[in-house]
Amino acid sequence: MRADRLVSLVLLLQARGRMTAGDLAAEAGVSVRTIYRDLAALSAAGVPVFAESGPGSSPATRRCPADH
Repeated sequence: MRADRLVSLVLLLQARGRMTAGDLAAEAGVSVRTIYRDLAALSAAGVPVFAESGPGSSPATRRCPADH
């Protein structure tokens, strides 16, 4: 179910910090393209997710001040 995967992605990124889209896809059992769609959906919903472009780049969540 997509909602479960979205929550799992947020939890993975919070726990591990940065991960490549390939690593996220392997963990979730979906394609890298699906990960990019999921990250776009999370961002549209207001989840502070960002990605770096380039080889070895990785999506991550931004820590909110309350997370410190």
